[in-house]
Amino acid sequence: MKLNTLPLDAPATGCGFARSAFAVADGDGQVHLLNFDDGVLSNRLHDGAILSFITDEKSGSLYSAGDDGKVVASSAESEPQVLHQGRKWVDWIASSSRGHLAWTAGKSIYLLPKSADSADEIQAPSSIGGLAFSPDGKWLGGAVYGGALLISISDPAKTRMLEWQGSHNGIGFSPDGRFCVTSMLENALHVWRIDKPEDKHGRMGGYPAKPLSFAWTADGRYLATSGADVLVLWPFIQADGPIGQGAGVVPAEEEKMVRSVATRSRSPQIGIGYADGSVGIYDRKSQIHHMIAPASENGPVIEMHFSDDAQWLGFIREQGEAALVRLGKP
Repeated sequence: MKLNTLPLDAPATGCGFARSAFAVADGDGQVHLLNFDDGVLSNRLHDGAILSFITDEKSGSLYSAGDDGKVVASSAESEPQVLHQGRKWVDWIASSSRGHLAWTAGKSIYLLPKSADSADEIQAPSSIGGLAFSPDGKWLGGAVYGGALLISISDPAKTRMLEWQGSHNGIGFSPDGRFCVTSMLENALHVWRIDKPEDKHGRMGGYPAKPLSFAWTADGRYLATSGADVLVLWPFIQADGPIGQGAGVVPAEEEKMVRSVATRSRSPQIGIGYADGSVGIYDRKSQIHHMIAPASENGPVIEMHFSDDAQWLGFIREQGEAALVRLGKP
């Protein structure tokens, strides 16, 4: 197991895999590609901080959104392309497995279908705290004040509101597309069963800190979350998922606060990024926890990803450091 690190001259703001590289965005408008062969390529794409960043590992495409009002598409092989230029900060960007792209500016959500020349603009009831596509291709979801706004991909004029009072600042969908989950300004998550949102929904609370990161396990049976000094696992096994159920917990290393999580494909393993900058991997089958990176002065691990083939783990530390670990086959 080899750990390569890259110090940055600005805070890290986002990351993801792109073909044979780990891509990292920073607060100075740059994107850095850490190649699997140890080479590094950097490119300045924004006049200011990159606020949201996503990648398409298969195609190698990178999408960045910044406080300069731009959405930029780029890759290691092509010239950057500006997809959006406006006066407002672009806070969030998301992509679907079917090639759709979306971003937010103020109270506007822009949906760019695959192969379309222009984006549809949808007005949200408030500023948007998070953005995600459902895996089944039906919905684009925005976390807003008062719940989750769902936008139909096939008919963007058609929207639904999953209601729950309060500020929602993150959003995701279960792998089967049946459930929508948001993180909240308070120390809680909220879940809705999308086909019966008025009756089948519930609060997922009990956290000592905000659960800023969550990810479903590879088998779709559990939702792993941050926000405590234990790894919290919510069950999505029964027809109503975690509604009316309690969460399971896995003791974290030395009772350290869990700041970010990621799940490994084709594997029972979960990556855990801690507030002290250290990183571990927990195996649900063996119930063994391995530490793979020590604590760091560069702050908490704010985002982490496994590569699609599950052989690499990449993560970023808040104050300006990226790291890439070769794990081998799961």
